[in-house]
Amino acid sequence: MKSNDKQFTGAVGESLVVTELLKRGWTAVNANTVIRNNKSIDIICVKCDDNTWHHQSALIQVKARYGRDFPSGFSLRESIDLEELNKKVKGPYVFVCFDEENNPDYYILSRSQFIKLLYEIHDRYCNKLQHKKTLNMSLPAELHLNELQGKDGRNSNGIEGFKNPFPGNIFHNAWNNIWED
Repeated sequence: MKSNDKQFTGAVGESLVVTELLKRGWTAVNANTVIRNNKSIDIICVKCDDNTWHHQSALIQVKARYGRDFPSGFSLRESIDLEELNKKVKGPYVFVCFDEENNPDYYILSRSQFIKLLYEIHDRYCNKLQHKKTLNMSLPAELHLNELQGKDGRNSNGIEGFKNPFPGNIFHNAWNNIWED
């Protein structure tokens, strides 16, 4: 059954991501069980080598949705400020897309991939396209499923569409992106 409750959808997405990480042999804890709705971290994940005690950690943000548009957690203003993004984005993003039967699909972006994609999409939208009305820069900056799937934007009114810096469906189930910068 489809739920329109954002909190419920987010909690389910976070639980599914924790489960996927555990299945891969990584230690994962939902940070929201300690700090409710932490602004920039949903999951703390650790990957250890038992032989060398070498470990990696990742602070993961999860965005789960029914439909094709995902909130980024940033406003339009913040999304075109690289300094702000580099300061506030703590780690990788996992986008969980639910279909009509509640089946999840995962798109995983490293921290640097997320920053680059969010910035390039919204820099083009805010600074390079002409708008009939003044943009409300406090509106949420979203990512569309097509962009996560590496698709380019459509041409419109004689203006070339967005050229995705990550062509192809490289984020789909790309769990190792968690360990990239």
